[in-house]
Amino acid sequence: MFFFVETNSSSGNTQFEPINNLSASFASNDFGSNFSRQTNLNDFILKEAYKYPLREIHNYVSRLNSAHRFNGSILVAKDGKILFEEHIGYKDPRHKKSIENTDTYQLASVSKQFTAAAILLLYQEGKLDLDDFATKYLTNFPYKNITIRHLLNHVSGLPNYMWAAEHNWTGKLPPDNAAMLNLMNKLKMQAYFKPGSRFDYSNTGYFILASIVSKISDQSLSDFLDSKFFNPLNMQHTYVRNPNEETGKNELLGFRRYGRSYRSIPFSINDGVVGDKGIYSTVSDLFKWNQSLTESTILNDAVLAKAFLPGKTNNGKSVPYGFGFRLKQEDDSDMIYHNGVWNGFRNTLRRYEADNITIIILNNNSFNSITAISEELHELSKAFSKYDRFASFIENTNIYDIDNLKKELVNFNDIPKSESVEIIEQAAKLYYKQNERYLSLKYLEVSDKYIINQQYQSLLN
Repeated sequence: MFFFVETNSSSGNTQFEPINNLSASFASNDFGSNFSRQTNLNDFILKEAYKYPLREIHNYVSRLNSAHRFNGSILVAKDGKILFEEHIGYKDPRHKKSIENTDTYQLASVSKQFTAAAILLLYQEGKLDLDDFATKYLTNFPYKNITIRHLLNHVSGLPNYMWAAEHNWTGKLPPDNAAMLNLMNKLKMQAYFKPGSRFDYSNTGYFILASIVSKISDQSLSDFLDSKFFNPLNMQHTYVRNPNEETGKNELLGFRRYGRSYRSIPFSINDGVVGDKGIYSTVSDLFKWNQSLTESTILNDAVLAKAFLPGKTNNGKSVPYGFGFRLKQEDDSDMIYHNGVWNGFRNTLRRYEADNITIIILNNNSFNSITAISEELHELSKAFSKYDRFASFIENTNIYDIDNLKKELVNFNDIPKSESVEIIEQAAKLYYKQNERYLSLKYLEVSDKYIINQQYQSLLN
């Protein structure tokens, strides 16, 4: 897996400066240091191989910021490799401190896939069945005949817990899941429809699912996700937020624009309930999560397959929602995705199956065109495929034999030769700068050249 350098467009130091400016960072003559930096060097080489489509994406993102005031983080990956990551604008639009790669965003409804994954892990471990009734685990729950599957697919018919909190909660602090569940049990609000009758997107359903996770595991959703997903996947900047605790130093606030200025959006009475929302993360952590799903790292293939199947109503009508994911048939690709909107945060995580492109966008200033941005980024990222074979060629060929590499360019007619030559020469310069001291050893008259060559190749590999 290869990770490219993330930058901040607002700083003026973009990742598209001439790549030879980066070579100074590889000038160390310490062999151990050079070896540890080899992965970073490979990242730069691959970035150079994809430089032309990357430049188009960067220019588009820069225009979003300068012309439309987009503020946030964007990641584009293909075939399990992050090819583009930028953090645009400021932590607080009222000030000039740039967003960093460790700053965390409220995921809003993108959080639902983690709640669904928690349920699926309990199913995988044999601790529940998807067709169990919710009342099996929440004994005082007043809504009968609602199954876990109904909750996952948004066909439960449950009433809106947010309305209930706004009109009936009298506590000084926002209710957490347990308090909200007690309030719903007390109010016994009328259900919207018979379970399974139709699709109706329900935040209540996912807060109930989180409550079931807590009941079965005897843990909060936060502790369960930490132990089962976030820690094992090394998602160091991902957590379930407790609004009654102090805001972390890397935690972003949500903002809304008023004329030429922005105002922060305070926590609301509904911020204490989690499962439908409430998780904070970064684009790079979400990419780790996405990879765990495509590689079946924690949930196995058979269980994950259930998450990406459309639900069904009682009469067999298909529902465009799996378990924590929306499902959409595009003109050229099936898309698995989820958007999130909450208190100034506008997000999306989407995976285009046909071309294996993943796009993650996190925003904290109420930018309302996330879908349009995603679609444009998908179109621009299709240009990566033209360079895939060429990037693999550079990565797996003797980069120092430039003359031979140039001869091989006849096999890449879809890329302008001037581009190819420029990329090859720049890649060779970087490799040479990284390994110049070892190169001098390689060509010495020594008694056993084989040993020197093996040491050299171990450095490069």
